[in-house]
Amino acid sequence: MPLPNICPLNKAKVKSASYFADANVWIYSLQNWDNLQPWEDQYYQFFFDIIESKLDPKPRILMPTLLLSEIVNTYLRKFAIPEYRMDNAIPPAQEIDFKKDYRPTQHYKDSYEKIMDDIGGLRSSIEYVDDETIANHDTLCNKLLGIFDYNDYLYYTLCKELNKTRRVVLLTNDSDFQVTDIEIITRNRTLLELR
Repeated sequence: MPLPNICPLNKAKVKSASYFADANVWIYSLQNWDNLQPWEDQYYQFFFDIIESKLDPKPRILMPTLLLSEIVNTYLRKFAIPEYRMDNAIPPAQEIDFKKDYRPTQHYKDSYEKIMDDIGGLRSSIEYVDDETIANHDTLCNKLLGIFDYNDYLYYTLCKELNKTRRVVLLTNDSDFQVTDIEIITRNRTLLELR
């Protein structure tokens, strides 16, 4: 069944809407841009087109607490720990326990502060979303997630609920979002093949 709600990233234009950028897109946009693959750079460019938009009403990027937690933890584990390992000549074979070995370090404190400053610097374009929108037993304890992992299911449910009162567009590189009832912008091959 074709999914006409999916738009290729290279053909998308920023509109006055609420955008849900998944954690991957945030990570592409918050890391060292010189290290991005060309396809990651397209997400980064579109993300900052939203941030810098002069449209009225201004597009906003939705941020529930679950997403913020996922972004911060991914950044610390994927970028900060390898940097710490390199700075301290820790061999790849040597394990680093995040809580016991890394979290007490000044490097952790500096990295955490940096990611929070980077996100905070975008606050004029961020709309923090109350998780209570979907905080009910049936949603939170749903046993039938289909193709979604748990976080993606909650993000989708949140977007779907918010889309009832405003235009919500999902900017994602995650193939889990094989749905028809929300606008999707992507470069993900699996999703694009469903168009």
